[in-house]
Amino acid sequence: MMVSLLALTRRKPNESTFHTLFFMNMRHLKSLLLCLLACASFGDRGHAASSDDEFERARHDFEHVAVTGTLSEQKAALAKLVASADRDAVSVISREFARVATKLRKANDEKVRVQYQLDRKRLLLATLKKRAERDESLADSVAHQTALTGTLQSELQKQVRTKEELSPWVQALGEGSVELFAALGSKAKSALKGLWDMARESESLDERLAAVEMLAFVGGEGAAVDMQKLVAGLGKERSVLRRKLPKMLVEVRKMEGRLQKEQEQNSASAATFEQYERSKTEAVAVQRQVVSLAQIMEACVDAGGQALSREEGPLLERALVALLRAQKKAKGDARLRTLEMIARAENPAVRAALRGLLEKEKDPTVKGKLIAALAAVKDVELTGWLLEGALVDQSWQVRSRAIEALATLRSRQAIPVLIALLEEAEGRERTDCGDALKSLTGMDFHGNTELWKRWWSDNEAGFLVPELADESDASDAALESLGVTFFGIRTDSSRVLFVLDLSGSMNFAMVPRDNPDDEAGKPFDLPQGDEPSRLAVAKTELLRALSGIDEGSVFNLVMYASDVWTWKDDL
Repeated sequence: MMVSLLALTRRKPNESTFHTLFFMNMRHLKSLLLCLLACASFGDRGHAASSDDEFERARHDFEHVAVTGTLSEQKAALAKLVASADRDAVSVISREFARVATKLRKANDEKVRVQYQLDRKRLLLATLKKRAERDESLADSVAHQTALTGTLQSELQKQVRTKEELSPWVQALGEGSVELFAALGSKAKSALKGLWDMARESESLDERLAAVEMLAFVGGEGAAVDMQKLVAGLGKERSVLRRKLPKMLVEVRKMEGRLQKEQEQNSASAATFEQYERSKTEAVAVQRQVVSLAQIMEACVDAGGQALSREEGPLLERALVALLRAQKKAKGDARLRTLEMIARAENPAVRAALRGLLEKEKDPTVKGKLIAALAAVKDVELTGWLLEGALVDQSWQVRSRAIEALATLRSRQAIPVLIALLEEAEGRERTDCGDALKSLTGMDFHGNTELWKRWWSDNEAGFLVPELADESDASDAALESLGVTFFGIRTDSSRVLFVLDLSGSMNFAMVPRDNPDDEAGKPFDLPQGDEPSRLAVAKTELLRALSGIDEGSVFNLVMYASDVWTWKDDL
């Protein structure tokens, strides 16, 4: 029947042909119609199958190259997947984005951790070398610590390379996602909802962070406002947990005390131990959740700032009005995060709005956060207000933030003002002024205002503020003040908090050893002879530091081992 139909359609119809078709019985007409429908259906299925095959090939190539290919190969495979304009491509790219973004985040965290360890190791090694000049038995220990320092340097370089390799691919995935969502048209709405649901509800921290980071690229109109709502919700959740945590820690300490007492009396019960372990596990879980929520909030702040940067014209005006209204209603950390989100938008109109808000703000904590946020994005228009208003603010917090911001903004105008302020400043402000002047000028006269005035008088004409230098190693700064302050940390502040490690490792030697001449069988990290333990040195340093605190100053002690507690409730 199909052959007859095709034959009929290939020649010019005549009266006889129509006559024949007209008088076909109903059975033949039904068969003919079914054939026509089959042809149409066959064509659709063929097209769909072809489209599906194309997507599957693009998906397979992408998933293979994403793991094994070079960046150029990865980008080419991504382009083919995006060109398919298939709804399922969203989940494919999302999974890869989550995988790579998680690796990048962990590499960055590891870099920070290793950098800190390296700084401390350099300080230890420098101290050890000085002692080895008087004690030859430390030669092997110096060699051992030198090798460990080299290992840490290699690990740091490895994490830096990892970041350099992953960052371009994450950026490419984000940009590719934007193109794909544009190609999906009306289908993009449901895909976008899936990302928001993951950001709000996923039980996996990595998935939530990856969803937020991807939404920074594809969030679309109103994404910044939606991010603020997410921040507000996370802030409330975190506040509830933070209120619960102190009570839980008290319960842990109480159970720990009961267990120790029972052990001293040789009457420790399994029930007490189980109750102690349960209370500690619950407290740790809440602590981790508090930290996780803070991580998600930080990711939302960054994503919201990126989304707001993309808004223009009336859309920007509406978003900004909504965000400024929202920050008034938000409380505590959520309000500070919202302001920080707005400040991260690379837009002159947004920064102008924040400067206006800053001049009206009364809360010193909020003012300090706004100053820091605007300085971080190099808002030089802020300089005038800092010099005229912030440096004479009633709150030391605001004044301190203003001094730091002037150094960040590389303000030449600030140099004579800070020299004059240094002459009158006390405590923390004096330290801040000295640090800012050192950063802006490259000179260091250690608070001697006469020398500062004389230097500025001789060099003011034609002086150019140098570029902001990289922060010096913590070890270098600490070595300059060894023996003067608390473990090399110097401050003139009248409000001081000491943080002390009281864990079991504090019974180890201050000087690490690996000496074959040490007593056989004795752990190398225990004190040898009349060497002090780490705890003994900490006590000595603390007493020395406390003796240097001026009359009228306040302080407190925070101690930690398996738990954290304070000496007094207040400074």
